Amino acid sequence: MPAPDRADYQVYVVAWSYHTAIILEQPRGWTLGPRDEERAPFVEYAWGDRRFYMESNFWPHAVFAALFLPTASVTYVAGRSRPPAGGFRSMHIRTVSGAELLAIAAELEASIERAADGARQPPYAPVADYSGRFYPGVGSYLWWTDCNRWTVDRLIAAGLARSGRGVIFSAQVAPRLIGFRAVPKAT
Repeated sequence: MPAPDRADYQVYVVAWSYHTAIILEQPRGWTLGPRDEERAPFVEYAWGDRRFYMESNFWPHAVFAALFLPTASVTYVAGRSRPPAGGFRSMHIRTVSGAELLAIAAELEASIERAADGARQPPYAPVADYSGRFYPGVGSYLWWTDCNRWTVDRLIAAGLARSGRGVIFSAQVAPRLIGFRAVPKAT
């Protein structure tokens, strides 16, 4: 990734019901968005269990596996023209420096499996009800290292959050954030 072209950028942490995501303001010249949206002004990242999150498989055996067995993970990447204006449980924003943005972007990209040449592994086929794409994720999913813990751990790498230890639920993410402020829901 080239050096960011400005001194400050916005980073959002969004709680979509039980699941959290990180949205970055993308600098000009970066191509972090998914296929056909590589240069989107904002890029959303989230991580989770492949069967439960990507495949929406809520059968008892899939839920059991997600809770008690190490399962395959996916990283979700979506291009956005702007941050969400609603539909979220909570959203927090923080202005970050170019160096902080570079650190968090590198950490988020490290959650996607890579080919031998360093490029992202190809995404899975598009999934109904998701505008972005799912990529093979790095690491196994377990209930104590779920999507919400993943969110906090990615932010820790850039100094934007405190310990993710014990984070399981989306409501536990906001108290771990450093320097973020809540964004009111649109009416």
